[in-house]
Order: sequence, then structure tokens, then C-alpha cells
Amino acid sequence: MKKLDSIQVLRAVAALLVVFCHAAGEVGGHGASASQLWRLVNEKGLFGVDIFFVVSGFVMMYIVSGQRPGSSTAGWFLSERIVRVVPLYWAATLFSVGIGLALPALKHKNCYEVAYVLRSLFFVPSSNPLTGAPEPVLGLGWTLNFEMFFYVVISLVLLIGIRRVYLVVTAIFASLVALGAWVNPEYLVLKSWTHTIILEFVFGVLFAQLRLSGFRIGAPAQIALILAGVAGWVLVGPPADGTFDLRGLVWGPPAAAIFAGVVMGRRDIAYPKLLLTIGDASYSLYLTHLFIMRASSLVVDHLSVGPALRVALFFALFVPGALGFAILSYRKLEVPTMRIGRRLLRQRFDKARVAKSVSTGTQGAGT
Repeated sequence: MKKLDSIQVLRAVAALLVVFCHAAGEVGGHGASASQLWRLVNEKGLFGVDIFFVVSGFVMMYIVSGQRPGSSTAGWFLSERIVRVVPLYWAATLFSVGIGLALPALKHKNCYEVAYVLRSLFFVPSSNPLTGAPEPVLGLGWTLNFEMFFYVVISLVLLIGIRRVYLVVTAIFASLVALGAWVNPEYLVLKSWTHTIILEFVFGVLFAQLRLSGFRIGAPAQIALILAGVAGWVLVGPPADGTFDLRGLVWGPPAAAIFAGVVMGRRDIAYPKLLLTIGDASYSLYLTHLFIMRASSLVVDHLSVGPALRVALFFALFVPGALGFAILSYRKLEVPTMRIGRRLLRQRFDKARVAKSVSTGTQGAGT
């Protein structure tokens, strides 16, 4: 798949929304003024995840487009996703565990039961045994539980041998959401896999199919969609009690509208290089920014300055630090592990194809 700059820009925007969401929650502990504003930023920044999910649906469908369904393609797709997602996530999760064990005062949700850590590492939705919160050891990993579920569903559809992957994935996810609305399961795994948020993947899947078919929109439609999406995002948000069972139906359409406005246009746009770089490093930024945020807070909390200056210093440390560390992580950890992993995958699947060809040739010779 050719890398689309518009996709990288959306990844950058989504990651930055999450970064400022958590930063806004953090500055409340600094005695910051304008607490209502920070609370609003904290709430609205959650929307970055919804954009991520639409983007993921689009990219995954683009990846499998034109691929011949079957066991080989299914194995390749899921293996490639594991190579892309697992190394950094496991490193961040185990680093979080290490900090919690070595410096427990820095972690307020310490629970490192072996079963809980293993469920977290293998993307099984689970609750923190200490707090009861439905989250893995690395709290941000809840989104990756949904991502990996999405990848597995695509792999199973490919394995069965169905060519119209987008139709089957759409039908499966729509059916799961309908089942969740009907049954309202209490078991966390089923509750996760039937949550309305999985519809955001479907929006991306459908946009990929439209783009592959040649569908594009003009600049006026792009602007209208972006404005409508922003309005839907700003005017509607999570309820006061923090639950968001209808998230995929409430924030999914605004995220889809913004996505369509940015990606489905007829003309390419030249975006700032920094924004594209942040888009490349968005996965690292998402998974590592909380570590930089805690470190920045520790530094600022030891300074004898007023609340307003403390907040300014926090952002001056945190934002550049998080971006710099994410770019470093992308270049020195993500890229090398992807290269190594994909090289090993190519070798493995090339050997499998050769073995299959030899076996087929031998059978043909004997008939």
C-alpha cells in the first residue's frame, strides 16, 4: 500500500489529541486555574481514539485488497500485524511493570498478578484486580485489545476464503453490536467484542472500499464533512458518569466525517513535514507519552513556582519531550523491529511457498 500523507496527518492529530487529553488531566494535580477548561480538553481529547479506529479500518482493508484469500494470506496478514504491534507494546507494558515493582510510589494502580499481566500481553480484555477498572496493565492498551480483535476477524475471513472481505467484516461487526444491544453481556470479553466502538473500524473499511473503487469528493464536500465532524465532536461527548456504551454511534460518525473530508478528496495536499513525522511516530507517541508525562510532573512538582508557571513549565517539558522520545522510539525501536520481523516473515512464507510448489509438483508427477 502506498503511504497516504492524509492518513499520516490523521494519525498525528489523533495521537496529539490523546496526548493533550492526558496532559489536561495531569495539570489538575498542579493546582491549575481554569479547571473547567482542562476538564473539557481532557474529555474531548478522548476523540483521538475514535479517529485511530476509523484510520485502522481503512488501512487494514487497503492492505488486504487484491490479496487472494486463503490460509497463506490469513497467516501472513496476522503475522505482519503481530510484528507491527507487539514489540513496542510488550516493551512498554513490561517497562511499566518494572517501574511499578522497582518504584511502587510512582504507580497508583499497582497490580502485577501473573495471570493479569499475561492477559494484558496477549490482548485479552480484563479488569485490574486492584481497582476493577476494565483495562490492561498498560492502561492505554485497551485500544489495542480492540485492534487485535479486528485483525483476528479479518484473518478468519481470509482463512475461510471469502473474497469480499469488507462485506463480511461489516456484517460480522454489525451483528456483534446488535447482539450486544440485545443481550447486554456482563462478561468483559463479550462486552468488549460487542461494543458499539467496533463500528468505527467498519466506517474505515467502507471508506477503503470506496477509495479503491475510485470514489473521490471535491473540496467543498471535504470542507463540509470536516466542519460537520468537528461540530459533532465538540457538541456531543461522554456522559457525566463516564460510561460511553454508544460511543461508536455518537463519536463514530463525526470521526468518519472528518476522515472522509481529509482522505477522500480528489487532490493531494502538501502537509508540513513535522506533522508527517509525528504521524509516522504516532504509535510510539501513543504508547510512551504517559511515561514522559509522569517524569515531567515529577520535575515540575519539585519547583517552587506558582500554579500558572508550573503548568507552563509542565507543557514546556512534556510536549517536546514526548514528541522527541516518540520519534526516537519509532526510528530506533519500531523501524528496526519491523524490518527484522518482516524479513523473517518473508523467509518463512517463501519457504512455505517453495515447499508447497515441490509437493504439488511431486503429486503431479505421480499422477
